[in-house]
Amino acid sequence: MASPSTAEEDYINKRVDYANFGVTEYWRFDASGGNNYDVPLAGDRLVDGQYQPIEIHRTDASHLWGHSDVLNLDLCWEEGRLRWWDPVARRYLLTFDETDDERIAAEARVRELEAELERRQQS
Repeated sequence: MASPSTAEEDYINKRVDYANFGVTEYWRFDASGGNNYDVPLAGDRLVDGQYQPIEIHRTDASHLWGHSDVLNLDLCWEEGRLRWWDPVARRYLLTFDETDDERIAAEARVRELEAELERRQQS
């Protein structure tokens, strides 16, 4: 993720190092909307030892996305948040917070069902 102090390092030094290591794709995300980098979302694909830009699509002013061949996912910049879209399942991957919320809800439902089972067994 971009910050004013790491922008130059991310754009120049890391790209060179990652290309030398053979990293197939290199993505940059700027939650500020492009204040730290020149764009909110950018990706490069290694082709013959050099990074070539990955096409970034703009849905509207606050939604950008590009496709990662390595992950087979779309990386999406949406109103300052990074999301991953699974084009096969046609849904977003859950964030950590969303996963945690679903776990808490599932645990609450299990407790409800256990209490219902207990009531039925006692009657």
